[in-house]
Amino acid sequence: MARTPAELEQRHQAFIQTYNTTAHQGLLRDRRLPPIPVEVLGAATGQQYTPEELARAFSQAVFPRTTNRWGCVTLHSSHFYVEAGLPQTQVLLWVAGTQLRAAFDHVILAEYSCRYDWRDRRVKDVRPGVFHLTRFASSQGILLPLTPHDSLVVYRTRARRRPPARSSTAQLLLFEVVPTA
Repeated sequence: MARTPAELEQRHQAFIQTYNTTAHQGLLRDRRLPPIPVEVLGAATGQQYTPEELARAFSQAVFPRTTNRWGCVTLHSSHFYVEAGLPQTQVLLWVAGTQLRAAFDHVILAEYSCRYDWRDRRVKDVRPGVFHLTRFASSQGILLPLTPHDSLVVYRTRARRRPPARSSTAQLLLFEVVPTA
């Protein structure tokens, strides 16, 4: 439910506090008194990880991409709009549940519904998006404002290289160019 990494950290800390101070069914079944994890575990703490280790562990659904001059990005053969006010800028795309979010400088620019295939590690089925008003919007403005229906993803077909067909007959010219004086 968090929209930014800072909000995610805040919500995670609140969850840990609630989890550690709430009675649990497993502890009740084990007849532990009190059935509250923080009192059962005492001063025990979990394993601490460096920010680099955490980033590596959770980076499987994070994709840095550079916008083109119109503010669009390409991800796994899908081309979609992020923010026109950030041309040629690296943005961060990440999957959170069924949401594909685009962010720059800790600000959510756009959100799309999607499906992430954890086996292939690819985003699939990207659907119309929602665009947020941000401080990065172009000062010039746009002639026709975008709606979620205008953000429909354009799928690129994979180009298959076929060798040129060899024909046994020579190509006939439709017109013959004749040099004149």
